Amino acid sequence: MHSRLYEGDRLDGLLRHRGLSELAGDLLPMETFASHAALERRLVERYAESLALLWRFLDSPRDRLFAVLALRLQIENVKVVLRSRLAGRDVATQALPVIPMPEAFRWDDFDPSKLETVQSVLDAIPEPAIRRSACDAYMLFADRPVPLYLEAGLDRGYFALLADAAAELGNQDRRAIQPLLEVETDLHRLMLVLRARVNHGIDPALVARLVAAPPAAWVAAAAEGDSVDGIVRCAPGPLRRHLAEGPAELPDIERRLWQAYYATANRVYRQAFFTVGCPYAFAAVKRMELANLITVVESVRYGLSADETLKHLLRPAA
Repeated sequence: MHSRLYEGDRLDGLLRHRGLSELAGDLLPMETFASHAALERRLVERYAESLALLWRFLDSPRDRLFAVLALRLQIENVKVVLRSRLAGRDVATQALPVIPMPEAFRWDDFDPSKLETVQSVLDAIPEPAIRRSACDAYMLFADRPVPLYLEAGLDRGYFALLADAAAELGNQDRRAIQPLLEVETDLHRLMLVLRARVNHGIDPALVARLVAAPPAAWVAAAAEGDSVDGIVRCAPGPLRRHLAEGPAELPDIERRLWQAYYATANRVYRQAFFTVGCPYAFAAVKRMELANLITVVESVRYGLSADETLKHLLRPAA
């Protein structure tokens, strides 16, 4: 499976394309696209379909892990709807860049076209854990309308469900996925603290309420920081090692952390072949492939050179 992904030379080979039609012809030769956004949307759909395919071959409780991974895409759809409502845009729901989900993961009762307010969107979320977490964050948003509150609330619900799904696994499966699960969770915690404190100056106590459960001792110390360097110094050692070059802009920090996640996914994929860790890590690598493919589409859209695009592609950290 891994050899068919767009990585290394195969990914770099896409950079020779300078137009939408030739890039789309390479990626999806049997389909045509009217816009770069349509191609990106289809790439996300195919990623969701790959999760559904893996899910179908898994028994309980392993299947729940992949259902939660698909929930992350639903959460991104909710964020798109919320941004539209917050911006007051008069845009039909069907015109928003919301990704249709495979039938197994679809929220049939969630119809954003009937939901005119932020509160109504949150109240209509079918998954109870995500709805509760998002509504709790909405109380913070009501006092100070920073969209980060809402998005962090949604993400907190996702990570709670992910932790629950992992806890239901057998010992061997749980040990196999733990390194990758920890990197993703701590990556999210660190970037949330950085955005909340550096970009928005949110009170440390409120930051702790937003960060993904289960609680981590380092988060409280990081939330007290008011600079990038001070916050990063509190992060777990494995993440800090990838940020050893010192403080940087937040996008660069996030890129380096995702590269650490990418490397961990590759390692788990190779080492956990007879456990659920193997398909779980493969889904993570597919997620990184998707991020890179969207970067390539965007580079074509905005006319970036191949050399400039290379700087933005994710590579597994050494």
